[in-house]
Amino acid sequence: MDWNFFIASVIGFVPSFIVLYFVWGKYEGLFDEKYLFFNYFVGWIIGLVIGVFFLIIIASVWYLLDLSIISMIFFALFTEMFKYIYLNRPKYRGNYRLTFYGLSLGLGIGAIWLVSMVYYYIRSYPKNAVDYAVALFSFSLLAVALSAIHGATGSMIGYGIYKKQQEKYLLQSFGYQILFNFTLLPFVWLFPPYYYFIGIVIAIPALYYKVYKGILPYAIPKKVMKKWKEEKRE
Repeated sequence: MDWNFFIASVIGFVPSFIVLYFVWGKYEGLFDEKYLFFNYFVGWIIGLVIGVFFLIIIASVWYLLDLSIISMIFFALFTEMFKYIYLNRPKYRGNYRLTFYGLSLGLGIGAIWLVSMVYYYIRSYPKNAVDYAVALFSFSLLAVALSAIHGATGSMIGYGIYKKQQEKYLLQSFGYQILFNFTLLPFVWLFPPYYYFIGIVIAIPALYYKVYKGILPYAIPKKVMKKWKEEKRE
Protein backbone atom coordinates (compact mmCIF):
# COMPACT_ATOMS: atom_id res chain seq x y z
CA MET A 1 0.00 0.00 0.00
CA ASP A 2 1.16 3.53 -0.79
CA TRP A 3 0.81 5.05 2.68
CA ASN A 4 1.48 8.55 1.42
CA PHE A 5 -1.51 8.32 -0.91
CA PHE A 6 -3.65 6.80 1.83
CA ILE A 7 -2.79 9.61 4.24
CA ALA A 8 -3.35 12.22 1.53
CA SER A 9 -6.77 10.71 0.79
CA VAL A 10 -7.81 10.75 4.45
CA ILE A 11 -6.72 14.37 4.88
CA GLY A 12 -8.42 15.42 1.65
CA PHE A 13 -11.75 13.68 2.02
CA VAL A 14 -12.62 13.82 5.72
CA PRO A 15 -13.46 17.57 5.94
CA SER A 16 -15.63 17.47 2.82
CA PHE A 17 -17.46 14.36 4.04
CA ILE A 18 -18.16 16.03 7.37
CA VAL A 19 -19.64 19.16 5.76
CA LEU A 20 -21.64 17.11 3.27
CA TYR A 21 -22.99 14.82 6.00
CA PHE A 22 -23.92 17.79 8.19
CA VAL A 23 -25.86 19.56 5.43
CA TRP A 24 -27.45 16.30 4.31
CA GLY A 25 -28.62 15.57 7.84
CA LYS A 26 -29.98 19.05 8.46
CA TYR A 27 -31.91 19.26 5.18
CA GLU A 28 -32.61 15.60 4.55
CA GLY A 29 -35.73 15.14 2.48
CA LEU A 30 -35.48 18.50 0.71
CA PHE A 31 -33.40 17.21 -2.17
CA ASP A 32 -32.59 13.99 -3.97
CA GLU A 33 -29.69 12.39 -2.09
CA LYS A 34 -28.76 10.42 -5.20
CA TYR A 35 -28.07 13.63 -7.12
CA LEU A 36 -26.34 15.18 -4.13
CA PHE A 37 -23.76 12.40 -4.05
CA PHE A 38 -23.61 12.17 -7.83
CA ASN A 39 -22.52 15.81 -7.98
CA TYR A 40 -20.01 15.15 -5.22
CA PHE A 41 -18.45 12.43 -7.37
CA VAL A 42 -18.52 14.68 -10.44
CA GLY A 43 -16.59 17.14 -8.29
CA TRP A 44 -13.88 14.48 -7.94
CA ILE A 45 -13.49 14.33 -11.71
CA ILE A 46 -13.38 18.10 -12.09
CA GLY A 47 -11.08 18.38 -9.08
CA LEU A 48 -8.68 15.87 -10.61
CA VAL A 49 -8.37 18.02 -13.73
CA ILE A 50 -7.97 21.15 -11.61
CA GLY A 51 -5.39 19.47 -9.36
CA VAL A 52 -3.23 18.37 -12.29
CA PHE A 53 -3.47 21.82 -13.85
CA PHE A 54 -2.49 23.41 -10.53
CA LEU A 55 0.61 21.23 -10.20
CA ILE A 56 1.58 22.16 -13.76
CA ILE A 57 1.31 25.82 -12.76
CA ILE A 58 3.60 25.22 -9.78
CA ALA A 59 6.20 23.55 -11.97
CA SER A 60 6.02 26.38 -14.51
CA VAL A 61 5.84 29.64 -12.57
CA TRP A 62 6.92 29.08 -8.94
CA TYR A 63 10.10 31.12 -9.46
CA LEU A 64 8.33 34.02 -11.21
CA LEU A 65 6.59 36.43 -8.84
CA ASP A 66 4.40 38.26 -11.34
CA LEU A 67 3.34 35.20 -13.35
CA SER A 68 2.54 33.16 -10.24
CA ILE A 69 0.23 35.90 -8.95
CA ILE A 70 -1.46 36.30 -12.35
CA SER A 71 -1.77 32.52 -12.61
CA MET A 72 -3.68 32.38 -9.32
CA ILE A 73 -6.16 34.95 -10.62
CA PHE A 74 -6.78 33.11 -13.87
CA PHE A 75 -6.86 29.80 -12.03
CA ALA A 76 -9.70 31.11 -9.85
CA LEU A 77 -11.65 32.16 -12.95
CA PHE A 78 -10.95 28.76 -14.50
CA THR A 79 -12.25 26.77 -11.53
CA GLU A 80 -15.38 28.86 -11.07
CA MET A 81 -16.26 28.75 -14.77
CA PHE A 82 -15.88 24.97 -14.61
CA LYS A 83 -18.53 24.91 -11.88
CA TYR A 84 -20.76 27.38 -13.69
CA ILE A 85 -20.71 25.51 -17.00
CA TYR A 86 -21.55 22.23 -15.30
CA LEU A 87 -24.32 23.62 -13.08
CA ASN A 88 -25.89 25.90 -15.69
CA ARG A 89 -27.56 23.12 -17.62
CA PRO A 90 -31.22 23.18 -18.69
CA LYS A 91 -31.85 20.11 -16.53
CA TYR A 92 -31.12 22.07 -13.34
CA ARG A 93 -32.29 25.60 -14.05
CA GLY A 94 -35.13 26.83 -11.86
CA ASN A 95 -34.58 24.08 -9.31
CA TYR A 96 -33.84 25.26 -5.76
CA ARG A 97 -31.93 22.03 -5.17
CA LEU A 98 -29.22 23.40 -7.45
CA THR A 99 -27.89 25.34 -4.47
CA PHE A 100 -27.24 22.10 -2.59
CA TYR A 101 -25.87 20.32 -5.65
CA GLY A 102 -23.44 23.20 -6.18
CA LEU A 103 -22.29 22.80 -2.58
CA SER A 104 -21.66 19.07 -3.01
CA LEU A 105 -19.91 19.67 -6.34
CA GLY A 106 -17.56 22.17 -4.72
CA LEU A 107 -16.86 19.87 -1.79
CA GLY A 108 -15.87 17.10 -4.19
CA ILE A 109 -13.58 19.45 -6.12
CA GLY A 110 -11.86 20.65 -2.95
CA ALA A 111 -11.38 17.12 -1.63
CA ILE A 112 -9.66 15.58 -4.64
CA TRP A 113 -7.60 18.72 -5.31
CA LEU A 114 -6.26 18.60 -1.75
CA VAL A 115 -5.36 14.92 -2.17
CA SER A 116 -3.17 15.79 -5.15
CA MET A 117 -1.50 18.65 -3.26
CA VAL A 118 -0.75 16.56 -0.17
CA TYR A 119 0.51 13.60 -2.15
CA TYR A 120 2.75 15.83 -4.26
CA TYR A 121 4.24 17.48 -1.19
CA ILE A 122 4.80 14.57 1.21
CA ARG A 123 6.42 12.44 -1.51
CA SER A 124 8.91 15.16 -2.32
CA TYR A 125 9.78 17.49 0.55
CA PRO A 126 9.58 16.35 4.22
CA LYS A 127 13.10 15.42 5.36
CA ASN A 128 12.36 14.08 8.84
CA ALA A 129 9.54 13.08 11.17
CA VAL A 130 9.03 16.61 12.51
CA ASP A 131 8.70 18.07 9.00
CA TYR A 132 6.29 15.28 8.11
CA ALA A 133 4.11 15.90 11.18
CA VAL A 134 4.04 19.66 10.62
CA ALA A 135 3.10 19.12 6.97
CA LEU A 136 0.24 16.76 7.83
CA PHE A 137 -1.15 19.12 10.47
CA SER A 138 -0.92 22.11 8.14
CA PHE A 139 -2.53 20.23 5.26
CA SER A 140 -5.33 19.06 7.54
CA LEU A 141 -6.23 22.70 8.16
CA LEU A 142 -5.79 23.50 4.48
CA ALA A 143 -8.19 20.64 3.67
CA VAL A 144 -10.86 22.32 5.80
CA ALA A 145 -10.23 25.63 4.05
CA LEU A 146 -10.19 24.17 0.54
CA SER A 147 -13.40 22.20 1.08
CA ALA A 148 -15.08 25.23 2.64
CA ILE A 149 -14.20 27.70 -0.12
CA HIS A 150 -15.13 25.42 -3.00
CA GLY A 151 -18.31 24.29 -1.29
CA ALA A 152 -19.22 27.92 -0.65
CA THR A 153 -18.56 29.17 -4.18
CA GLY A 154 -20.28 26.14 -5.72
CA SER A 155 -23.37 26.88 -3.64
CA MET A 156 -23.25 30.57 -4.60
CA ILE A 157 -23.14 29.72 -8.29
CA GLY A 158 -25.97 27.21 -7.94
CA TYR A 159 -28.09 29.73 -6.03
CA GLY A 160 -27.40 32.42 -8.61
CA ILE A 161 -28.52 30.16 -11.45
CA TYR A 162 -31.65 29.16 -9.53
CA LYS A 163 -32.53 32.81 -8.79
CA LYS A 164 -31.59 33.91 -12.33
CA GLN A 165 -28.91 36.18 -10.89
CA GLN A 166 -26.01 34.35 -12.49
CA GLU A 167 -23.76 37.36 -13.04
CA LYS A 168 -24.06 38.63 -9.46
CA TYR A 169 -23.22 35.35 -7.77
CA LEU A 170 -20.64 34.29 -10.33
CA LEU A 171 -18.76 37.54 -9.73
CA GLN A 172 -18.99 36.96 -5.99
CA SER A 173 -17.58 33.47 -6.40
CA PHE A 174 -14.75 34.91 -8.52
CA GLY A 175 -13.95 37.39 -5.76
CA TYR A 176 -13.90 34.83 -2.96
CA GLN A 177 -11.88 32.35 -5.00
CA ILE A 178 -9.29 34.92 -6.11
CA LEU A 179 -8.76 36.04 -2.51
CA PHE A 180 -8.41 32.45 -1.40
CA ASN A 181 -6.04 31.55 -4.23
CA PHE A 182 -3.67 34.27 -3.12
CA THR A 183 -3.29 32.33 0.13
CA LEU A 184 -2.07 29.35 -1.94
CA LEU A 185 0.94 31.30 -3.17
CA PRO A 186 3.13 29.99 -0.30
CA PHE A 187 2.49 26.49 -1.66
CA VAL A 188 3.31 27.64 -5.19
CA TRP A 189 6.51 29.30 -3.95
CA LEU A 190 7.47 26.17 -1.96
CA PHE A 191 7.35 27.93 1.41
CA PRO A 192 7.17 25.78 4.59
CA PRO A 193 3.72 24.19 5.10
CA TYR A 194 2.77 26.25 8.15
CA TYR A 195 1.96 29.09 5.71
CA TYR A 196 -0.52 27.01 3.74
CA PHE A 197 -3.67 27.27 5.82
CA ILE A 198 -3.91 31.08 5.96
CA GLY A 199 -6.91 30.83 3.64
CA ILE A 200 -9.00 29.35 6.44
CA VAL A 201 -9.79 32.92 7.58
CA ILE A 202 -11.52 33.50 4.22
CA ALA A 203 -13.03 30.06 3.61
CA ILE A 204 -14.76 29.37 6.92
CA PRO A 205 -16.66 32.70 7.10
CA ALA A 206 -17.61 32.31 3.43
CA LEU A 207 -19.08 28.86 4.04
CA TYR A 208 -20.74 29.61 7.37
CA TYR A 209 -22.03 33.17 7.06
CA LYS A 210 -22.43 33.57 3.32
CA VAL A 211 -23.76 30.10 2.49
CA TYR A 212 -24.92 28.16 5.56
CA LYS A 213 -26.63 31.15 7.20
CA GLY A 214 -27.18 33.43 4.23
CA ILE A 215 -28.06 31.25 1.24
CA LEU A 216 -29.17 27.71 2.08
CA PRO A 217 -32.17 28.66 4.29
CA TYR A 218 -33.45 31.11 1.65
CA ALA A 219 -32.88 28.80 -1.30
CA ILE A 220 -35.81 26.63 -0.25
CA PRO A 221 -39.26 27.90 -1.28
CA LYS A 222 -41.48 28.69 1.71
CA LYS A 223 -44.19 26.24 0.64
CA VAL A 224 -41.65 23.44 0.33
CA MET A 225 -40.12 24.27 3.70
CA LYS A 226 -43.53 24.41 5.38
CA LYS A 227 -44.57 21.04 3.96
CA TRP A 228 -41.20 19.50 4.93
CA LYS A 229 -41.53 20.70 8.54
CA GLU A 230 -45.06 19.35 8.77
CA GLU A 231 -43.93 15.97 7.51
CA LYS A 232 -41.11 15.90 10.05
CA ARG A 233 -43.55 16.55 12.89
CA GLU A 234 -45.79 13.66 11.86
